[in-house]
Amino acid sequence: MRLAISIVVLATALIAPGGAAGQAGVTYQVPPDNPFVATAGAAPEVYAYGLRNPWRFSFDRLTGALLIGDVGASAREEIDWIGYREARGANFGWPCREGKVAGPVRPPDSRCPASAPAYVEPLFDFRGSAVTAGFVVRDTSLTGLVGRALFADFYPGQIRSLALGPGGHGDSSAGEAVSNLASFGEDAAGHLYVADLDGNQVRRLIAGSAPGALDSVPLAAPSGAPWDQPIAIAPVPGEAGSLFVAERPGRVRLVVSGKVRSEAILEIPGSPGVQSGGERGLLSVAAAPDWASSGKLYVYYTDKGGDIRVDEYTRSGPSSEDIDEGTRRGLLTIEHSNELNHNGGQLHFGPDGCLWITTGDGGGQGDAHRNAQDRGALLGKILRIDPDPTGPACSLANVSLAPDTTRPRLRARVKRRQRVLRRRGAIALVGCSERCSVTARGRLRIGRRSFAMRPASRAARSGKRSRLKVTLTRKGRKALKRALRRKRKATVRVTLRATDAAGNRSRPARHRVRARR
Repeated sequence: MRLAISIVVLATALIAPGGAAGQAGVTYQVPPDNPFVATAGAAPEVYAYGLRNPWRFSFDRLTGALLIGDVGASAREEIDWIGYREARGANFGWPCREGKVAGPVRPPDSRCPASAPAYVEPLFDFRGSAVTAGFVVRDTSLTGLVGRALFADFYPGQIRSLALGPGGHGDSSAGEAVSNLASFGEDAAGHLYVADLDGNQVRRLIAGSAPGALDSVPLAAPSGAPWDQPIAIAPVPGEAGSLFVAERPGRVRLVVSGKVRSEAILEIPGSPGVQSGGERGLLSVAAAPDWASSGKLYVYYTDKGGDIRVDEYTRSGPSSEDIDEGTRRGLLTIEHSNELNHNGGQLHFGPDGCLWITTGDGGGQGDAHRNAQDRGALLGKILRIDPDPTGPACSLANVSLAPDTTRPRLRARVKRRQRVLRRRGAIALVGCSERCSVTARGRLRIGRRSFAMRPASRAARSGKRSRLKVTLTRKGRKALKRALRRKRKATVRVTLRATDAAGNRSRPARHRVRARR
């Protein structure tokens, strides 16, 4: 069966344009369920098209859906949210459309017919400089953000979150700014990280002081071996807290359990070499899903001639952490020598086991090289390949993800009478039927007067109760002190709600606490 597929793919590749220099059927396999495998004039590697510069994208670890940040021209930055099956053959509209507005190319240009095709509708667009897409939050310790998508504008670096679903209503600041935020990353446990390209830092995102807020802590590089332009982050499959970090000049560093190795595990050799600077350099890294046994690592970079390359390297030995530079196997080379910009640059293994690749439209402005709508070109696309032509085929049929729609069950114990003034708040003991985050909100009532209290959130899990306290404000504390002195009735109404990693929310649990001395 695989031999027959290879023959079909090679026949298709022969009619692809010369600028799309792949080695289909030799160094990689084209999945037979790619949408344009049997389409004359189309490159079989293409999975979706009509993109300007999809610098970063990610898969939701729970549903497999794609979150794509497409860098805009002069009008709009774009966030797309689409299922991995729905993305098959999808047209994202560039240059006929930019975000949710008209793009720079209009009819009668042949790329943009007067009767517009069904372009993918962006989840969200905004005026900015260069969008960096992040991940859908599944780390339940990031309270108030679970199930929301993170993204940032590269230069100011303000991290923002976005609700998913039809229309993608609104966005909100997560309170953390990392200027020159080149990439988000996610480890095998779902913890999230960011790379500060010019500040030379890799930081882990942690919960801030309020629900929906973020803080961050840096991963300290060893003394004498500081980060050198960290630009991309990838998980080590199966190892929580471990990461591969690509540095733009052409090195890959390894983080194990939060500790950074001083020496690079891979430095791309001088031939073909890396051209670094601006939008060029080593732009992405990804490990094979079977990294523990195969030791295969993939890199996406611009070579000294400016062309895009995707190469495979293999670990030196089964117990080694270092990559053998002599094992380089070139998978894909795409001509890109004419322009410095719009190199794209993301690699991810999808839930289907295939290697997914995003490329820019070839540079210049306004799709100057007419690549984005050309299904025969590999630029301005999402590409999907099987990097191992000899192993089991990757396929959409392999995906076993099933969306979690079950609400978490919240267990809460709240004493009916509490020393609210002495404790400066009301306390609840909470647990969940699964890993979740619990948010508590409170309101102090004295007669007809009502005072909001400071909310609290924390992670919880099955079999263990966590302590939460909604805290009195200064104004509420003074009012409660007067009320108790005058022997007036005062109550606190506490509302609790749990959110699991899938974003499912429990029904609210409401408790009434009588404040006593």
